[in-house]
Amino acid sequence: MKTGNSLIRIRFVSLFVGYRFIGGGTGGVRRVRSAVIGIALSLLPLLLVLQVAEGMILGIAERFIEAGTGHIQARPRFSADEMSFDRIAAGIRDIPGVRTAFPETQGLALAYSDVGRAGATVRGVDPSLWEADSEFRRLISVDAGSFELENPQDAIMGRDMARRLGVSIGDPFRILTVRTMGSDRVLPRVSTFRVSGIVSTGYQDLDRLWVFVRYDRSRRVLSPESSSTRITIKIDDPFGIDNPLFSGDGEGEVTRRSVAASLPEGWIQQDWFEIERSQYMSFVATRNLLVLVMFIIVCVAGVNIASTLATLSIEKREDLAILKSIGASPADIRLMFMSAGFLIGSIGTLAGIVFGLALAVHVNELLFIIERVISITAYLIDRVLVPLGFAPIGAVDIITSEFYLEEIPVRIDAVATVAAAALAVTLATVSSVIPARRAARIRPLEILRKH
Repeated sequence: MKTGNSLIRIRFVSLFVGYRFIGGGTGGVRRVRSAVIGIALSLLPLLLVLQVAEGMILGIAERFIEAGTGHIQARPRFSADEMSFDRIAAGIRDIPGVRTAFPETQGLALAYSDVGRAGATVRGVDPSLWEADSEFRRLISVDAGSFELENPQDAIMGRDMARRLGVSIGDPFRILTVRTMGSDRVLPRVSTFRVSGIVSTGYQDLDRLWVFVRYDRSRRVLSPESSSTRITIKIDDPFGIDNPLFSGDGEGEVTRRSVAASLPEGWIQQDWFEIERSQYMSFVATRNLLVLVMFIIVCVAGVNIASTLATLSIEKREDLAILKSIGASPADIRLMFMSAGFLIGSIGTLAGIVFGLALAVHVNELLFIIERVISITAYLIDRVLVPLGFAPIGAVDIITSEFYLEEIPVRIDAVATVAAAALAVTLATVSSVIPARRAARIRPLEILRKH
């Protein structure tokens, strides 16, 4: 027992002397500080990518499944009458775990007004959708008017669609659809609507073509050749459906199987991940690529620690020789350097996590400030260069809703944060192994003879 206690005291003394030794002197403190700052700075982009990318993917996925595709879609393999859709939807609503189930028709058409025209995705929805679906209300922002389809002529359109058509609340516009009449004949049909609401999901790539009309009116306006009708189903646990994006296989998967079992013969279903698989996998691939790049940056910071400790081992060979001559073993020297690497990594990691999470939480405000600074700078440059014949730079948008969300939803992932911290500390400790082994091989007799 005494031997064990003595060994612990020797190890503690070695660590204490090692920390004082490595941090001693102006040059040593400066190098250690630089290594700590390097680890902290390398963690900032990694943490930002982990928190912001995860929140961005979740935010876009939520808008797709809550405002677009739904959680599950059920449709017949062949045509079915309107009464079949209503009857099957009513049966699905009785299944435990199902929130809503409404028939919906979706098709392509040309929307035009006296000002402009644009291709449109016409969605025929139940008039009670807004009141029945709380998640739909949460993610749809009503810019003007209201989401009401009381009259057959009422229509609600996306913000970008309203801008391209040049319409506002109460303005009329028309929808042109085409029906096939025989092999070589087509019959155009023009339907008039009135704008009752202008909406946005905050993600323009999703809602730029939307025009909502009543479900019963859409069945008459849209031709079967250019549209499809399905039952859009919402459940309590959409991310619990088995998928590789959010680690499903929860209650949602049980509900999905119950929905599948309730469908009559000739009907099929698709869950939200199957419907937009390529889109979601593209998001995941982009996130993983960014994480890989940030991981390489952390590895570079670890190499910086190895370089710092290697330089110190060369500069303080005399001190190492004295330590070994008074009884420090090679194992003590190795422990000294590896502990120093661990300490540098721990301090740098702690600082990086604090500042990284602070930046992630306030990333929207930070981007706003950067955009304003760049835009003001561009404006001043334009004032000087435009009179000389140069093209204007104009306002700068770092984040545009055409490709990203208008506001980045930050989702703090505790598991990913802990994993990043463990990675940084481990790399810092591993990076100190080579300098530690080199310092442990120093022969005190040869060095003390020279000095």
